[in-house]
Amino acid sequence: MPLSYVLQQIGYKMGLNPSDPMQRSIMLRFVNEACDELYAQSDMVGCLVEQCFKINGDQTVSLPSYIGQVRAVREFNSHIPWNLHQMRPRYNVSNWDDMWRNYRIKSKQALMRTISNEAPVTVVCDKVESPAVTVRISGATSTAQRIVEELVMDSTNKTTASAFIDIDSIVKTAVTQCDYIINDIDGLQLSAIANNELEARYVIIDVSQLPWLNQNQSQQDHYVEILYKKVLPWMQEDGDEFPAKGYDNIIVNKSMQLWCEEQGKADEAIAYDSKATRSLARKHEEENRPMQDSVALIPNPHDSLLTKIRHGDKWRFRGYTYLQGPR
Repeated sequence: MPLSYVLQQIGYKMGLNPSDPMQRSIMLRFVNEACDELYAQSDMVGCLVEQCFKINGDQTVSLPSYIGQVRAVREFNSHIPWNLHQMRPRYNVSNWDDMWRNYRIKSKQALMRTISNEAPVTVVCDKVESPAVTVRISGATSTAQRIVEELVMDSTNKTTASAFIDIDSIVKTAVTQCDYIINDIDGLQLSAIANNELEARYVIIDVSQLPWLNQNQSQQDHYVEILYKKVLPWMQEDGDEFPAKGYDNIIVNKSMQLWCEEQGKADEAIAYDSKATRSLARKHEEENRPMQDSVALIPNPHDSLLTKIRHGDKWRFRGYTYLQGPR
């Protein structure tokens, strides 16, 4: 159901009116915090999406901004699954796995590409909002490690006074009716903020060189299927919906938990938290009840550490002799 239903239910319990702008802003603060906590708690039914991408080897690439967290990767043609690693395994002693069929998730950052020229950046939008939206850009210049510049978007094209060499944060102050695009001095797109989001954010991955080279070998080379979690949008308009359908009453209970915590009502907060957690578990069970789960069994690598050879009534395990017991 849309956000209007959630606000209506919360309004009944809080004694607030979602039609009042001031009271609505209070309710939205708790709703968005509740959505964020619930969304991070589990992969709800409907929040995962699979999509096919063409990615060359031996590169660092940024995934589209609508990708939240990567859950799984496999080759499109051969269906061979790939590994997902963080940055640390590369610095282990046995790091060969990091180079073969592996996506190394490096970071989440505001830019989709590296700045190539030290110069001001331009923010572009299709229409001016009322009241005007402010875009805050923070990053480094040749003379400062970190500066913050604010652009009031009272026109569809605004340029920073600072010449950035790197940008680590791009935030706008409100949900807008159109996307905001950030370009460099050459007109190349550096980043974008979706209209229903408040900040620019891209997942940066390092792609292993093997088994692919930079050049295409066939039409299906370099294509992978990625299973990812949708980005959680900022809930503000009456028609906005949570990425997973059917969790509206759970959001209401989670919001009430946060509300009671702020009001100092510890017992009620614990009760609402238990209710939200219990309802979430029941919802998962209901949605997954008809599903068939597959379990893959593989040999344990530990088994290869012991070489077993039988000599008469004795078993030898890598130099150790064990006598065979009575039969």
